[in-house]
Parts: sequence; C-alpha cells; structure tokens
Amino acid sequence: MIYFIVIIFILTTIFSGCIQQQEGYTIVLIGRDSTSGTREFFWYNVMNKEDFSIMLQERNSNGGIYITVAQTPGAIGYVSLGYLDSGVKTLKIDNITANEDNIIAGTYPIARDLYIFTKGNATGLVKEFIEFIQSIEGQLIVNEEGFVPLPTNISYNSSEKHFSGTLSISGSTTVFPIVEKAKDEFMRLYPNILITVSSTGSGAGITAVGQGTVNIGMSSRDLKSSENKLGLVKYVIAMDGIAIIVNPENNYIDSLTLKQLKEIYKGDITNWEDLGKHR
Repeated sequence: MIYFIVIIFILTTIFSGCIQQQEGYTIVLIGRDSTSGTREFFWYNVMNKEDFSIMLQERNSNGGIYITVAQTPGAIGYVSLGYLDSGVKTLKIDNITANEDNIIAGTYPIARDLYIFTKGNATGLVKEFIEFIQSIEGQLIVNEEGFVPLPTNISYNSSEKHFSGTLSISGSTTVFPIVEKAKDEFMRLYPNILITVSSTGSGAGITAVGQGTVNIGMSSRDLKSSENKLGLVKYVIAMDGIAIIVNPENNYIDSLTLKQLKEIYKGDITNWEDLGKHR
C-alpha cells in the first residue's frame, strides 16, 4: 500500500511539473478592459489600431493586471510605471528600460502624459486644486506614487486663502492614486472642503465631466476626435510610461522589440520559445 502511494505521488509530481513547465512556454495575454485609457493608448501606439488577440484576458485596473501576471506562469501584461516593484519582472522595450530618466529623455518608446479634464476653463475651487497638483508640493506626490513629475519651480501657497465646498472627481484608475493622495493633502490645507474621487476608467471619467456630473475627469489618454465636441479643457499633471511585465519566473526574455510586443498581443506569437523566430 505504501509502495502504491509513493508511486502515485511520484507520477503526480512529474505530471504536475510537466504542466507547469508547459504553462511556462505558453504566453498568457493579460490586458485592460475597453473603458481603459491605458488600453486605448496601447492599442494606438503599440498595436497601430490592429485588433487584440481573442485570447486576451481583460482586467479593469493596473492592480488587476499586476496580480494576475505575478501569479500566472507565462503571463505578460502592461501597467503604469507607478505599479512596478519586485513582484513582477519588467521587460525592456527596444533595449530601453522603463524608468523616469528615459521617459524624461524621451527615449522610452511607450511614454505618455497623464491628464485631468474640466468642462471649460477651470475656475474657483477646481482651478485651485489643479494648481496644487501642478505645484512643487503636488509633483512630490506624483513622485511618491512612482510616476514622473512635471518640471516646475512653483510652490503652492495656501496662506490667506479660504475655500469651502465640494468637488467630485472620477476617471482613470492610473491617475487615481495621484489624485486620491493630492485630495487628502488639499483637504488638510482646507478643512471645509470635501472631495470625492472614484476610479471608473478614463472613458467614463471623460464622459462624466462632459455631462457635468463630476467637476473633474481623470484620464491616462488624450481625447478622441469624437470627444472634442464635449468642450473639455485638459491639464497635464504627470508623465508616465507603460511598462511591460511578465511573471518573475520567466527566464525566456529580458527585452522585446515593439514589433514583437505587437505580434504577441495580436496572437501571432503564442509561445515564449518562438520569440527567436520573430525578430
């Protein structure tokens, strides 16, 4: 009986190892959902407006992609720069690392600005909040959250200013951590202000501010041509890079070309070992 159990254990272990090894070969595609500004930017700048593979598994946030890639052998995903840490492996693109220096220098190929939008020019409390985010103090928050701050030498001065009222903000899950932390600091400066921030996706945030249901819309992409009629004004609040991440156990690749990345997400490359055939 013991001998039989040992044999079963050995066979199970071997079979399990084979499955894990096979999963390591197969590329598991992880990406954002259709409301995401990051997906829109990736589709335009990496996919050149070509369709994603039907095998793409969609997640509704950077955090969702991060967790799935960290836990799934063979997985690949794309996240904002602020979500990188040692829990995933970050790939170079065209042998260029996704970091602050390369984004500022303009050499990292998948870089972008992060925005907030208002209906018409910002005034009053909305304008004050935007000025705070764009100030030295606000850009320190940007840096603390792992994004790339804007160059500025303007410090925010709250002395002799008195504000009260409410602000509602919604939109990009990428921009959310910046605005959420800025909101807390801004309300500390002005205790009579109440600001609510919700992460609904860039598209939803743009629609909401266009319809006047929120004061500010957060977005990780610029406006589409179909959204230009909404009468929105954009404000850049940070810079960012879209980092390509894989499971930490992935030993097949350290760098991809943009062409390879596109072919992976189109479904033309489905196996990590096949990358050498697509140069």
